[in-house]
Amino acid sequence: MLRLHVILLLILIVFTSIEVLAEPKEGSKIPEFTLTVVGADGKNCTIKSSSLTGRTVLIVFYAYWCPHCNKELPELAAAWNQCSRGGDIAILAGLGGNSTRDYDLFKKYAANGWYFLSENYTFAKLFGIEYIPVVLVVDGNGIIKQVNVGEAGRGKYCIGMNLAHSTSGQSGTNTPCEQQPQQQLQSWQLPIPVEIAVVLVIIAFVIIAALIRMKGKS
Repeated sequence: MLRLHVILLLILIVFTSIEVLAEPKEGSKIPEFTLTVVGADGKNCTIKSSSLTGRTVLIVFYAYWCPHCNKELPELAAAWNQCSRGGDIAILAGLGGNSTRDYDLFKKYAANGWYFLSENYTFAKLFGIEYIPVVLVVDGNGIIKQVNVGEAGRGKYCIGMNLAHSTSGQSGTNTPCEQQPQQQLQSWQLPIPVEIAVVLVIIAFVIIAALIRMKGKS
């Protein structure tokens, strides 16, 4: 389990103005959203939270460089093959700082009903995500039935999906996606290596702290 201080704390807090919500809790309702995603078939589409009523939804936050994420995605795929039912969808939000590599990991395990969300840190912030991997299991009423942080395993994911199915009703197999014109997936990367960004931010905080102390003594 890796803490996202570098990416989420810096990019989400510094470069966006949306307030960070409390970290996701079981029994809470998911916020409203509209996302442009890429399906397992490679087609672009738009998913709105309002179109998910009656569906069991898995919302996954991960990064290609995260060892726990690389271990959990095949577990999630196995659970999906075993326990999902028609109408279920999974939204996998890649937060690795390189959308192409995040997408490659998604594509390796993607199943029917899976959708890839590229570098949407605002979406992660909307859910108060501070660690990866995180897998949220949401029922058809938009209620989070299970929160998985770190390594959980296929058995626990199946328990969560079965729990969500019990309150989701019958969703059918129609797609919740509004099709969009096909676009080539573009790779977004931090303008400088993550390691350098970490060092620069630490230096900045040290300088700010020193200035505050100096001002306090004057």
